Amino acid sequence: MPIAVKDNIDTVDLPTSGGTSALHGSRPGRDHHAVARLRGAGATVVGKTNLHELAFGITSNNAAYGPVRNPHDPTRSAGGSSGGSAVAVATGVVPVALGTDTGGSLRVPAAHCGIVGYRPTVGRWGGADGLVGLSSTRDTVGALASTVADVVLLDQVVAGAAPATVPHARMLRLGVPLPGFFDGLAKDVADAVGRALDTLVAAGVDLVEVDVVAAHELDARCGFPIVFHEVLRTLPAYLGSLDAGPTFEELVAGVASPDVRGALEHAIGDPVSGVAYAECLQLREELRAAYAAAHELDGGGRLDALVYPTVPLTAPPLGDDDTTDLDGEQVPVFGTTIQNTGPGSTAGMPAVSLPCGTTPAGLPVGLSLETLPGTDAQLLAVARRVEQLLS
Repeated sequence: MPIAVKDNIDTVDLPTSGGTSALHGSRPGRDHHAVARLRGAGATVVGKTNLHELAFGITSNNAAYGPVRNPHDPTRSAGGSSGGSAVAVATGVVPVALGTDTGGSLRVPAAHCGIVGYRPTVGRWGGADGLVGLSSTRDTVGALASTVADVVLLDQVVAGAAPATVPHARMLRLGVPLPGFFDGLAKDVADAVGRALDTLVAAGVDLVEVDVVAAHELDARCGFPIVFHEVLRTLPAYLGSLDAGPTFEELVAGVASPDVRGALEHAIGDPVSGVAYAECLQLREELRAAYAAAHELDGGGRLDALVYPTVPLTAPPLGDDDTTDLDGEQVPVFGTTIQNTGPGSTAGMPAVSLPCGTTPAGLPVGLSLETLPGTDAQLLAVARRVEQLLS
């Protein structure tokens, strides 16, 4: 099987640029765990894919190597940060590709490009070794593919886990977290997601309205501070693992994308203290508890997954890096895009984004399934059934 690999994941035979000029031509000479496992099963790495610079953004509008363009409309973003891997799959260059996800970087481009994106439980597909990462507790390598079955195959190889039995539609109970996750949707996204949920109900799926209490509030208080604290340790650690890599200062000085440079300069200039970081980790435990409580049903039993729109809007035009139009209103691109993928990423939830139709303009819309850490096999089994029902 030919696979493409996002260019922040190390491969023994190809350079790893991280999408930034200071690492251009860098050859770490090693495979990340996921790459090594796939090679061991016979996969062939056919190339590396472009990304948002240093994976620190969600548009893949890379000022160092050029933008990744949406295959459905080249004037629009492919999503990020794993945009190149998503386009490689969506255009049929490869059947599957590897990407990474810190706050939505697999699921956002999957939604914008009309394919499947899988964020595993952190650690399931290997750790931070061999990865130009941002957050040691949030980063994970994952997959982009045309079908959930292909993702299951990769998960079997990389995680060494047997697949779970695909449940019948009438056995599925999915939680619909209306508060927060269905707020501020573009009308064409809301319509596509509404049709998808109606299809699931018609097939016998039990949809239950739930509330992940204070999910967005907790994420706003701890999500970014955790990343800003960890990136000042994660990136220098990666650079220190290279035989002849740049210093952290040289890396930052060479960053070409204004949004990425701004984020790094903020992390450096206004560092999150150890005390504040510890407080954020405690807030994250509260967020995890909120997700666990949302999965518990009154009278006993547990939801199979939460279901919600992956991204509240379709792919924005390239160049809309700060704000973009959402039904006539200018909204922040970053915050709006990760509205729904952010809280679960901070809490460490595994998730899958599935295509659920297109808008009248022909732009794809994504539907996410998300569940508790360590239940990846069951999540993928649920995703296979939902995918079958939606198609």
